[in-house]
Amino acid sequence: MLELHPAFKATLEQNLLNYISTRGGESLNLAQILTRGTAIDGGLFVPEKWPSVSQTQLSKLLTGEYTEIAGRVLELFGADSLATNSITDVVSKAMQAFPQPVGPPVTQLKKGLWTLELMHGPTLAFKDFALAPLAEIIASTLMHENRQATVLCATSGDTGAATVSAFANRDNLRAVVLFPEGGVSEFQRKQMTTTGADNVLTLCVKGDFDACQHMVKALYQTDAAKAYGYTAVNSINLVRILLQTAYYFRTSGLIKSKTGNASNFVVPTGNFGNVYAAYIAKQMGAPINRLIVTSNDNDVLPRLFESSIMQGNTTVKTISPSMDIQVSSNFERLLWHIKNGDGSAVQAAQQSLETNSRYTLSETEMQSLTTDFQALRCTESEANSAMQHMQNKFNKTICPHTATGVHAYLTLGDDSEAETIIVETAHPAKFSEAVAKATGITPTVPSHASQLMESQEVMHSVDANIQAVQATIDDFFS
Repeated sequence: MLELHPAFKATLEQNLLNYISTRGGESLNLAQILTRGTAIDGGLFVPEKWPSVSQTQLSKLLTGEYTEIAGRVLELFGADSLATNSITDVVSKAMQAFPQPVGPPVTQLKKGLWTLELMHGPTLAFKDFALAPLAEIIASTLMHENRQATVLCATSGDTGAATVSAFANRDNLRAVVLFPEGGVSEFQRKQMTTTGADNVLTLCVKGDFDACQHMVKALYQTDAAKAYGYTAVNSINLVRILLQTAYYFRTSGLIKSKTGNASNFVVPTGNFGNVYAAYIAKQMGAPINRLIVTSNDNDVLPRLFESSIMQGNTTVKTISPSMDIQVSSNFERLLWHIKNGDGSAVQAAQQSLETNSRYTLSETEMQSLTTDFQALRCTESEANSAMQHMQNKFNKTICPHTATGVHAYLTLGDDSEAETIIVETAHPAKFSEAVAKATGITPTVPSHASQLMESQEVMHSVDANIQAVQATIDDFFS
């Protein structure tokens, strides 16, 4: 066996990128976390360090189309460990299902103000840009490894629809989707319940999204996890988030080339995964200034910014259901950065959140948080006004989630030092009743989704406990 020169071996070891738990345990490569949910200790996986990016590599991350950039991102994060073909080819295959496969449109509304239209995927939401390629990567990997897996997904609407679309009718994969009863729009629900795919189980849970999310995390720790090959596709799956960084690189690079300015991204946020993807891009050198988090009446993140206290309240149902969340799972990853990679400190904070429903950030930790982020809430009436504003000012119809971003922009005003990009997270047709009430205009449903509302639904009602969920899974796939 060829023995590597010690100096060369040391260089390789320095450049290896491994992933550890936010709570301090495990050290795995990208392939090993691809089909993992949480770490053994219940934490989320984060890279031990950011990849080293040369100026040439950064230039390539900021130019080209989504598929190319996504492949380059994953290569930097260790895609060579994956048992699959060219990662760019796999992502390209997934994008064939998109009406606009080159990437999401970036539209200028006026000087200094842009939108990033992430609602042009198969299920009309930003989740498609991560879940469609993630499904191809997982399916390709499982095929090479000759094994099967069962995807678990908790959803407040859009993630479930994108998961069902991406994983339906795959031979080596099953999908189990949990959504809160009465907690998604009719359009979102029908996207999840009308495929007729034998490998998809859709569960209507008698509880809120946080209950769904808690059960998915708990299922990874059960005896059934290994037998079923439970796999995460929620944004607790880091590979999914890495795929999302691609459109932040692409957009900030495009705007920098057109204006010479950096970008502020205004991101409607529930589970914090989408805005964390933007944070990764910024840490790797993307020309991004501020990340502005917007929430509806479920304002757990704005309250944290105001009080230094992370504390959930009872979830309120709103016209923007994908943000009806009180536990933003992915914030644990940012907490790990804020606490300088101290897994024990993160463990203690998350334990306090679980047992006491709260934890408090120090003044130094808040300063670290606000270096990159700020957060604003948007009430239902403010969201309605924002939808009216966009319709009247720009003849642009937006969804209630995007409206929270518009409200933030109207509150903060223009930034003389950077361009502002409002992230459009979903197509307004998915929330047509709320949009029509606010604007008087019923959004047009894209042609590929026009038959959805007449399609027959299949779903299973289940109590909000893991025993009931696991029993239903057993019955369905027996």
